[in-house]
Amino acid sequence: MFYGLFQINWLAVLAGLVVFFLLGGIWFQLVVGKAYEAALGVVQKEGALSLIGPLVCLAIITTANNWLMMALNIHNVFSALGLGLFIGIGFLVPMVLNIAINPLFTRPFYYTIINAPFFIGGCVLSCIVMVFI
Repeated sequence: MFYGLFQINWLAVLAGLVVFFLLGGIWFQLVVGKAYEAALGVVQKEGALSLIGPLVCLAIITTANNWLMMALNIHNVFSALGLGLFIGIGFLVPMVLNIAINPLFTRPFYYTIINAPFFIGGCVLSCIVMVFI
C-alpha cells in the first residue's frame, strides 16, 4: 500500500486539482450559489479563506486519490471512474452529511444534497484526468 505513496504523479495531482477546483467555482458560484446560502442559512463570506481553504482540502483529496490510483494500479478510465464514484459516494458525501448534522446547520440534508454532486463529480473528473497524465 505504501508503494503508491512513493509513486504519486504530482503533475497529475496538479491537473486533477485544477479540474476539481474549477468545478467547485462553477458549482458554488453559478449553479447552486443561492441554494447553498439557503442551505447554510447565511450569506457566503468572500475572501482569501473561502478560496485557499477549499483549495488546500481539494489538494489533499486529489493527492490521496492519486496515491490510491498508484497503489491499486489504476491506469484506465473505467477504473478511475469507479474509484472516483467509490470515494465520492462512499467517503466524501457521508462526511459532508456528518459535518452538517450539527446544530449550526439549519438544513443538514438540503446542505448535503447541494454538496454531494460537486464532491462526486469532482472526484470522478479529477481521477479521470489523472489517468491521462
